[in-house]
Amino acid sequence: MATVSAQAAPTVTAIDVADPTLMAPVPAQPISTAQPTKNSVMNISDTLAAQLQPSDKALSDANQQLLSRNAQLQRELNDLQTQVNVLVYESKGQLFLYGAFTVLISLLVGIFVSWLVFVRRERW
Repeated sequence: MATVSAQAAPTVTAIDVADPTLMAPVPAQPISTAQPTKNSVMNISDTLAAQLQPSDKALSDANQQLLSRNAQLQRELNDLQTQVNVLVYESKGQLFLYGAFTVLISLLVGIFVSWLVFVRRERW
């Protein structure tokens, strides 16, 4: 089996030899363990995260609003569940009444038909 390998081509950058700043050695800077200064790029108050971080009062207010909205939605849910239960029981009650009327009408029709049959037999 043949193995294929791909390598990146080396990149060449053009350096101006006449520029003395490129040839000067870079002095080593010690690692600072001190807190960043006010003008530092790493200052936490200048970062986007610090600017967008809400205050404790804003979080508390938002939490209270969400809790009240949650309670309101729970009440609406309970009301809707009660309405559903009422509608289900009403439909069951209506079906029971339809069944009772059907039985009553069938009984009356049966009595009427049997009366007609017996009255006609007597006439024969």
